[in-house]
Amino acid sequence: MSNFDRIIDRYGTNSAKWDSFIQGKKGEYLHMAVADMDFRSPEEMINKMNEIVNHGVFGYTILPESYYQSVINWFSKKHNWEIDKDWIVYSPRIGISISLIIQNITEVGDGIILQTPAYPMLNDVIVKNKRKIIRNPLILKNGKYEMNLSKLEEKIDKNTKIFLLCNPHNPTGKVFLREELEEIVEFCKKHNLILISDEIHCDLVFSPYKHIPITSISKDAENLGIVCNSITKTFNVPGVIASNLIIPNKQIREQVSEILDKAIIHNPNIFGAGITEEAYNKCEYWVEEVMNYIKKNKEYLEKYISEKIPQLEVIKSEGTYLVWVDYRKLNIPEEELNRILLEKAKLKIYTGSHFGEEGKGFIRVNLATPKKNIEEFLNRFYNVLKEEKLI
Repeated sequence: MSNFDRIIDRYGTNSAKWDSFIQGKKGEYLHMAVADMDFRSPEEMINKMNEIVNHGVFGYTILPESYYQSVINWFSKKHNWEIDKDWIVYSPRIGISISLIIQNITEVGDGIILQTPAYPMLNDVIVKNKRKIIRNPLILKNGKYEMNLSKLEEKIDKNTKIFLLCNPHNPTGKVFLREELEEIVEFCKKHNLILISDEIHCDLVFSPYKHIPITSISKDAENLGIVCNSITKTFNVPGVIASNLIIPNKQIREQVSEILDKAIIHNPNIFGAGITEEAYNKCEYWVEEVMNYIKKNKEYLEKYISEKIPQLEVIKSEGTYLVWVDYRKLNIPEEELNRILLEKAKLKIYTGSHFGEEGKGFIRVNLATPKKNIEEFLNRFYNVLKEEKLI
């Protein structure tokens, strides 16, 4: 049984979460923003990395047959999706591959559909490549986000080329229903769009909800879709740059493979290649344990807010280890909330504009941390709101 209650000091490890925002004394600030876990990864994966280190030779790496088989077996068992080895295309970071695809199969000024609010990387791969974002805002209804494509028809034109999906959705935690995925596929087929689905959180779904890989739902989906996946979120190894693109359509796959080849993306990270097999073959138990722990953190946060800060609304989350909280009833500008949280509560979180205009009035909090940190976060949040007479 993993010990997720253990507080691990991450200062001084070049941590993007803990070391890139250093103010005051060590440990004075509580960091609940960046989306990685504060948990130790599965021992099997750590042991494999130690084995690689102890060997002492860090040469160029290939992907053996067993690597592909581990991916195939995982998706078959966890997601009821039978994939072929040929469909699997190695990628470094998902964001790198999406950006390269956009650069090469679209032109400057072309439209790309994005459902908002959205994880900033998905916005960046569009904007930084000088493409046009076509926003399709998710609709908050009865504490839960729903999709509506009805107004999208009038927003697109012949220069719209890609539908960029995030499922499970970051930051809202929405897990898309089969009928919603079918609607997206039908829309993409009708308008001849490539469908790119970032499914990096696909293994992090709360029961009884189920993640459905979008290209698994039909032949039409297979023909137009690219699924982006990685072990990095699931097993807390985002510092090991490794991912896979799963592309059933041969023509699209060959086009993407050529794009990556031109970018000189060949040999995988030696650690990423080694630990992927360990993760998929031996560490399913760890995912179940960590999601049970995160679920309890979520339930604790929901209960605390309901009882002590009812002005906040926790959006119903079906997946990811992130929670999306509506603070609009506090009637406080985002800049002021940020200020009091940083200066007075010593809390670092992401406020909603980080995820676009549709995110304003919300905060995103990372639940993949020891419960003690959740308790401390909530107590600091409550105390500063009370001190500022906001509750």
